Amino acid sequence: MDERIQATVNRFAAGGYWILYLLISISLCYRVLILKQHPRDWWDILAIWLIGILFVFIAYANKGVFDHRFKKFWLTICIFVLIGIFTLFFIMGPIHSVVEVGAMLIGSLSGMGLVIGIAYFLNRHWKRKEGIEDEK
Repeated sequence: MDERIQATVNRFAAGGYWILYLLISISLCYRVLILKQHPRDWWDILAIWLIGILFVFIAYANKGVFDHRFKKFWLTICIFVLIGIFTLFFIMGPIHSVVEVGAMLIGSLSGMGLVIGIAYFLNRHWKRKEGIEDEK
């Protein structure tokens, strides 16, 4: 197959993935905020959403997309979004105490620390493989 055709196919596939990601995100927000469904009712959709995100994350990190400036910017945004989401859950009622909000925030920040560590490892592995960075 010609490289231009393959690039076009890849671009359409990436566009389709982002449309799917956006629609699933909207669906999850609708179920939580409007329908007030318990997470047990939509955990399967959330699992599919997280698996898709994990695949893209590992592919990006394995090809060296992440660097230190990128991580700091997105880390700050993620922390503020998490605080906003947990505050909204507390106000809407699915979370009943401030202790639950704190526990969820600590768990989420621990998970983000693990994800950032994996991204750092994969990025360094890619740089060493490409000869961009020397081994120490």
